[in-house]
Amino acid sequence: MTLLVFSGLLQSCTEKTTTQIRIPSSELYQKAMIALEDEFYQEALKNFEILVDEHSGTRLATLSHLKMGDLYFRQSKWEESESSYRRFLLLSPRSHLTPYTLNRLVALNYERNIYGLFVQSRDYDRNMEPNRILIREYQRFYLLFPHSPYLADVQAYQKRALSDLAEHELHVANYYFDKEAYHSAIGRYLYLLKYYPGFPRTAHVAERLIEAYRLNQQPELAEEMQKVLETLRERKLLAQLTMREE
Repeated sequence: MTLLVFSGLLQSCTEKTTTQIRIPSSELYQKAMIALEDEFYQEALKNFEILVDEHSGTRLATLSHLKMGDLYFRQSKWEESESSYRRFLLLSPRSHLTPYTLNRLVALNYERNIYGLFVQSRDYDRNMEPNRILIREYQRFYLLFPHSPYLADVQAYQKRALSDLAEHELHVANYYFDKEAYHSAIGRYLYLLKYYPGFPRTAHVAERLIEAYRLNQQPELAEEMQKVLETLRERKLLAQLTMREE
């Protein structure tokens, strides 16, 4: 009986000690934010993670997912950042911070497709899926928040993503052209002209398409495309002259 009583008291003391050392969510959040401001990112992440684990379901735990997304973004840890942002959206779908979070997801998918440690560039023969995700996120953003102050930033990323996808299509088309696979090259050039009408090098694409038609023994289609190209150039010249006169 004495041993049982002693054991019960010991367990009670242990539980009280555990309860006493459990840091309140507000204190954890404050410590994490101070570390974040001082650029002690690992310390900030540690406190946010503890808060999420020990205070799951609270407002500050949900907000911690957003802050963790921002932290991972700064460290170029794109997968972790995206996971944290999407976790925040899942836990708080009607938050006033949703436009900001979607804006970060768009920026993230643009930045993750930049390569190079010292000289950063965009390799158009690489995976273009982040750009496709970006465009889907833009469409979602535009439908939900057409008057958001973040819309201009998101639109800028969307235009860059479309330009990158067009460059990718041109890269692939030129690859087929150089390999003398003219039928495949023609398909790519036509796809580019149809789905990326705002591509600034449309005239160049049309010229390559005309050349591919001729090399593929399709002179009639080459002549037809040549006429279209000349018409477009005439319209462009006319528009430029009109603007100068105005």
